[in-house]
Amino acid sequence: MTPGSLQGTITHQAPKGDSHTSLSTGDHQAPYRGQSHQGPYRGQSHQAPYRGQPLKKMAVGMIFAALAFGAATLVEVNVMKTVVEPAPHGQCLLQVYNLADSDVKLSIPGSNLFSQPIKSYEDPQAYQHLELGGHNKTITVGINHNGHFHECRETFTEQKAYSLVLHSKTSGIVCQLATDNILKSERMEAYLRFINTRSEAVNVTMAAVDFYIPADYGISPNKSVERNEYTHVRCTSGSQDFSINLGLLDSGASYTVILKGGPGQIIPQKMEDVKANNVHIAWQIPQYALMTAGEVMFSITGIEFSYSQAPANMKSVLQAGWLLTVAFGNVIVLIVAEGAGLDQWMEFLLFAGLLVAVCIIFSIMAYFYTYVDPGELDQLFPDKTVNEDEDELKKDQTDDTMYLNSIEKSTKM
Repeated sequence: MTPGSLQGTITHQAPKGDSHTSLSTGDHQAPYRGQSHQGPYRGQSHQAPYRGQPLKKMAVGMIFAALAFGAATLVEVNVMKTVVEPAPHGQCLLQVYNLADSDVKLSIPGSNLFSQPIKSYEDPQAYQHLELGGHNKTITVGINHNGHFHECRETFTEQKAYSLVLHSKTSGIVCQLATDNILKSERMEAYLRFINTRSEAVNVTMAAVDFYIPADYGISPNKSVERNEYTHVRCTSGSQDFSINLGLLDSGASYTVILKGGPGQIIPQKMEDVKANNVHIAWQIPQYALMTAGEVMFSITGIEFSYSQAPANMKSVLQAGWLLTVAFGNVIVLIVAEGAGLDQWMEFLLFAGLLVAVCIIFSIMAYFYTYVDPGELDQLFPDKTVNEDEDELKKDQTDDTMYLNSIEKSTKM
């Protein structure tokens, strides 16, 4: 007796409703006619390994995207520490160089800026925002030096950066207002200028860049120089040649070098007006890696999921709806970027928070989602276009056959 005949015997002998009935039928249609195939898509045991997997991947993709925006926030915050933001309308930026022989204290009418004494030849404090109340304003600055009070009148223009250079003479304190460059070089170079406290003019040559610094606290223009170690910089003052060490002039920084010393020497003192770039470009890799992983897990999985869960006659519509949500997302980004007026790191943090909130809502909805069998969808909602194409193909084949038969008959005649 063959296995097939034995199977047939068992099939017919099994009592109705017995547990062996589903095993003895032996055909592949039984799972689609009974509880066993539909069960997996209704939360039964066979579907457990698959249930929620695409939606879980999409939720994880959103988490990765949120982490990418978090990483971008950290990078942006550290980058902004090295950047001097331009002053808004009605304000200017101001820092003070005290090149006098002792401490000075400043007083600006209507402001409490520089309330602490400024030591001689110390690195200037960070730029302070000076209120102007208009496009420009002439301000009388009071200076207390060794118990003597001096005044200097300077005109400031909004949205510019200035250095107020103070030095002493027998007649008292002298003020000089210099316009600063706070923008970073797009060619990864450093900006440099000199202040010459000596009684003779100085010429400085650095690679292909020449500086001329007038005597008696003359200030040279800002010029860009390549990032490099400048340990032997040639200087000429009168008939004498000197070599000074400026050390590393780093990318993105702005430096002011004070030239001191008597007739037979030049002593440089380097001060940093704008900090150098200290965030390596490789720190962008984590955010791009996280965003790529999130995009793959969310977008690719989401498109496949929406396609498989849609009836045949709705698949194109669902794909169009998916792309429409992308368009809405771009509109939200445009509104936040152009209309909200937030700093870049705040925008990144906002997007990360929105992604986390949406991920929580999405996860709750995904937990209660019941998957649909694509095969059952095709049976319930057949694609009429495919059937029409098949009928048209059959009709064409029939017409071709009839045409060939007619030709064959005419040939025989």
